[in-house]
Amino acid sequence: MIRATRLTSFGTALGLVAALAGCGGGAAPGSAKTASSPHYVFELITKSNASPYWLAVKDGADAAAKKVGATVHFEAPASGTDLATQISMVNNAAASHVDGIILAAQNPSALVAPVQAAEKDGIPVVTVDSGISPNIADSFLATSNVASSAALAKYVAKLAGNHGAYAIIDFNEESSTGIARPKGFRQGMSAIPGMSYVGMQIGNNSIPLSTQEALTLLESHPEINVMFGANDRSALGVAAAVQQLHKVGKVVVAGFDADLGEVDLIKSGVIAASVLQSPYDMGYQAVMELVKIKHHEAVPKRVDTPYMIVTPQNVNTPAAVRFIKQYIPNYQG
Repeated sequence: MIRATRLTSFGTALGLVAALAGCGGGAAPGSAKTASSPHYVFELITKSNASPYWLAVKDGADAAAKKVGATVHFEAPASGTDLATQISMVNNAAASHVDGIILAAQNPSALVAPVQAAEKDGIPVVTVDSGISPNIADSFLATSNVASSAALAKYVAKLAGNHGAYAIIDFNEESSTGIARPKGFRQGMSAIPGMSYVGMQIGNNSIPLSTQEALTLLESHPEINVMFGANDRSALGVAAAVQQLHKVGKVVVAGFDADLGEVDLIKSGVIAASVLQSPYDMGYQAVMELVKIKHHEAVPKRVDTPYMIVTPQNVNTPAAVRFIKQYIPNYQG
């Protein structure tokens, strides 16, 4: 099952998927005037430096920078919860007068003031994956977390016979993704009268804590037959809990992303489905958007990047392999 959303500037979804085949994911199209571009220096600041997902964003940004003759400096906190360090990084990048900033915000409200200050100084900001609220950045490129999670919910509910109970393990309630994914999953489930909501626990981006929270929910509510882990570590925690309780096949596990071992769990059927994003594409297109801005060209305020729901049935298809390679560059299927 593939569902992709896009704006016209991205070309067709099919074209994007095909473009992802090379160089760890592929190059997204862009119309920036590259031939006469000066040498821009951009700063890429992600939520953390501890995940292959963010390294895929970096790879995409580096590839675009090479094409346009720019330089991308990459930095990120060691932890996805070190908000103070990320704010300092944005402020320092602005103080050093870089030509543009690419930001994956840890917190949608706390990063508004630093972004606002950068833009006041004439430094354009493009957000990727996790935006800010209100969205005052020049452009925001991301998966539609609400739409993709809603689609995922409908898919796994069908696997559960559209009847039963579900619960969610989220990674935080501060980031835009941590807010949107549970919201989307619940929206998708709300369209299915036979599914009831038990509740949500927070795993704080920790696999052991996510496992413990999932165990507690499953032991307290034996009626649960669907559980959603809202990011990689959350999904791995849910999968571990289901295995420990010998409920593989009895509890349908849904996840988001696949950079820390989820693919093997999808292949084995422990995880029934996971939303995979296009992080390489986000990084690539973000650089192209910044170059357009520097050339005084209009850029879209919001771009919904493609995603794919990967399952045991489609995990080895060419389309799935192209998405997985963005998380696992050496993956062959």
